[in-house]
Amino acid sequence: MTSEPTVDVEVRTYFVRGRNALLARADFGELYAAWFLHRMDTGIQLSPVCEEPAREALAAITLHAAGRPWNELCAWTVHFAAPLLNIFASADNTTGNVVVNAYTEHVKALSQGRFYADVVEGTKPARRSVVDFEGGNFLRAVEAFYAQSEQRLARFFWHGDEDLVMVSAQPDCDLEWLQALDVTKIRTIDQTAELSLLECRKFRFECGCSQERMCEVLLPIYQRQGDDLFEKETDLRIKCPRCGASYKISRDELHAMG
Repeated sequence: MTSEPTVDVEVRTYFVRGRNALLARADFGELYAAWFLHRMDTGIQLSPVCEEPAREALAAITLHAAGRPWNELCAWTVHFAAPLLNIFASADNTTGNVVVNAYTEHVKALSQGRFYADVVEGTKPARRSVVDFEGGNFLRAVEAFYAQSEQRLARFFWHGDEDLVMVSAQPDCDLEWLQALDVTKIRTIDQTAELSLLECRKFRFECGCSQERMCEVLLPIYQRQGDDLFEKETDLRIKCPRCGASYKISRDELHAMG
């Protein structure tokens, strides 16, 4: 399997003075290219209904992570009721790695959209929040997550085909100003608002999965019920749940490990 590209994408965060808002922005062209090459290398084929929400998920979680603590890992699993699909995305601030996966098979149908957000900060216990949302737009789902779980307003705008901007409320935010933002205002915000650069963080598309890691995942199951796992076959296929890459695992490999 060809290794994934490690081209970094720079995310810049700004404080909007006088409005008490945080603005995060990046051009995701290189990240999308790395994701595409990963799919080519691993033979991943997405359903057409997955393309746009997965693309938005990769950008949105990267901008979200850029405003979070440096020792935090966040993961989103987002269920859409119509069309029926799940999107998984994660971003690790300790490594700069981001990843996305999307699938329509073996998805349990729910009556509405559901957003699961998991956070691990350093050595603290993992935290999870769950919110429901309506509709089939990924960015609107993230905004619903912010409103219900983060309890603050967040807005997303495409500045270009691959240039996404996120503006989120901070304490004492001018909410009327934030709610009135639109694409036209975003395109001139550097002229109409005072932006103070806070940070520049770099992210790359990289999962970190490997043949060895997939074997380590299967080993405990193999040790308990090897015959049921392989069902008289000499090898099986397993997909990485984070990025969707497929691996062929043999019974001999696991036997040698255990």
